[in-house]
Amino acid sequence: MASYSLILSNASDYVKTGLIDHWKRWIVLIVISIIQLITLNLVPLASGYLVRVYGTPGDTAPELDEYGRLFIDGWKMNIVTILYLIPAIIIAVAFGAIGVLSLIAGFLAEGKIVEISGLLIGSLGILVAFLVFLLISLIMNMAFIHFSRSGRLLDAFSVGAITSRISDGIGWGGYIVMWVIVWVLMSVLFLILSGLSLIPIIGWLAAFILTPLWSVFIAKINANVYDNIS
Repeated sequence: MASYSLILSNASDYVKTGLIDHWKRWIVLIVISIIQLITLNLVPLASGYLVRVYGTPGDTAPELDEYGRLFIDGWKMNIVTILYLIPAIIIAVAFGAIGVLSLIAGFLAEGKIVEISGLLIGSLGILVAFLVFLLISLIMNMAFIHFSRSGRLLDAFSVGAITSRISDGIGWGGYIVMWVIVWVLMSVLFLILSGLSLIPIIGWLAAFILTPLWSVFIAKINANVYDNIS
């Protein structure tokens, strides 16, 4: 049985001791996160640091240095993300195209049934793509850690080994519950940032300051799930 409180508290302590207590590291992470945002993820130094977090077991956050290495690791994460999301994108595009063509055909033929069919197909496609995206995301989160630990990019696509790691560890049920908890926390954070955004400049500053903490927090949660701490 997964100890959700332990997973969360361990990740929280990790962020506190690794970033808040080491505020200079936190500031640098804020800066490289802004750089990654401005460059549209083409300079993924912040993602590279997350790969370092994934690949460093234990309760001590790794140093933020060797930026060339961070850049390479960040691009590894980009590649893994793109390749994992291709199936969901294909499904969304395929169903979307069918839905649009059905709508056009119904409009030209003035057939309400065809138009309704197009809407249903498009809606079904969005739902299926969303469900596929959720499943892929669950596996992809563990894939990041799997390749980070071995240092081999291809290990990110060892789906059998990754799914076995989940099944034999926290279990799929426990893993899904853990992510439901994370989504609830994420919603709370979003509401807080949305409220702060009503105050000029403060909202942007809060987002820039808190986002790196949240990213490392989530990364450590994933690492704890992978390591099946209890």
